[in-house]
Amino acid sequence: MKKNDYFLFLLYAAVIIFAIIFVVLTSLNINIWKLFSNIWVLEHFLFTVVLLTFSIAVLLLLLWYILDDNSKRHINQNLRRILNNQSIRVVEDSEININLARLSKKMSHLTTSLQNTENSRILNSQEIVKQERRRIARDLHDTVSQELFASSMILSGLSQNLTQLPQEQLQDQLKVVEEMLQHAQNDLRILLLHLRPIELENKSLLEGFDMILKELTDKSNIEVVYRKNIDKLPKKVEDNVFRIGQEVISNTLKHSKATRLEVYLNQTENELQLKMVDNGIGFDMDESHDLSYGLKNIKDRVDDLGGTLQLLSQPDKGVSMDIRLPLVPEEKGDNNGEN
Repeated sequence: MKKNDYFLFLLYAAVIIFAIIFVVLTSLNINIWKLFSNIWVLEHFLFTVVLLTFSIAVLLLLLWYILDDNSKRHINQNLRRILNNQSIRVVEDSEININLARLSKKMSHLTTSLQNTENSRILNSQEIVKQERRRIARDLHDTVSQELFASSMILSGLSQNLTQLPQEQLQDQLKVVEEMLQHAQNDLRILLLHLRPIELENKSLLEGFDMILKELTDKSNIEVVYRKNIDKLPKKVEDNVFRIGQEVISNTLKHSKATRLEVYLNQTENELQLKMVDNGIGFDMDESHDLSYGLKNIKDRVDDLGGTLQLLSQPDKGVSMDIRLPLVPEEKGDNNGEN
């Protein structure tokens, strides 16, 4: 409580005392000025007035404290009920109670919205997992499973007719089996590269790209050209760019038949660029109206980050993908919440 409040209580008490004395003396027809002409009476009167003023001031102060404490208790109870997502009890239509009621409604609305958002996120995550499982199962069936089955059938036929087949035909058949097994091995490598975690697992974007590109050069015959010039980035941007890089590498291994892949990561003050170019078989963009599942995932990620995607390709001319993502000034240099 401020000092002015204490003076105000004393003033209220003095006004009350003087008002009471004036009413009493007037009602008894007592001459106030004659009464106060006696010094002894005046001193006792002033002492009594001061004492009564102080006493009433203390009573008013105590009453105010009790009312204020009850009000604070009521406010705290309502705040706890709001935090527990419970309805509040409004005793009177004061401004603070009206604001508490509005706050309670907003908290209830925010809780409902958060629950709906969380449920939607969970459902979307579950749907993404189902789609990934179906895609992996389809890829395994269409590639690895069929190639292994065909190899098994050829080897079974060879084992039954081993003594009857000419040496040259036997070598040709074994060569076919070897090529099938190499294709199956390559397809498994593609799946393993694609199944890398979406999160960077406490790695930076540069460390993530170093990892997957080294794995690419170790497990394939593709020549990799890698140029990088980036600083710290927001975690969400890093995770999405890393996943985009995985998708492009997976498509390159699976479809392009490329022998060279160029990767460029460049950051400016307001933009991040990811450019990936291969020298594979390419495709006719005029005839390809629908994006593949992998390219659609890339486009969705770029759209979520407010970026642009430019895709260029021609038959036997390879594929060039240029992605530009805006960098918000407040987020620059923010990586994992660090400044």
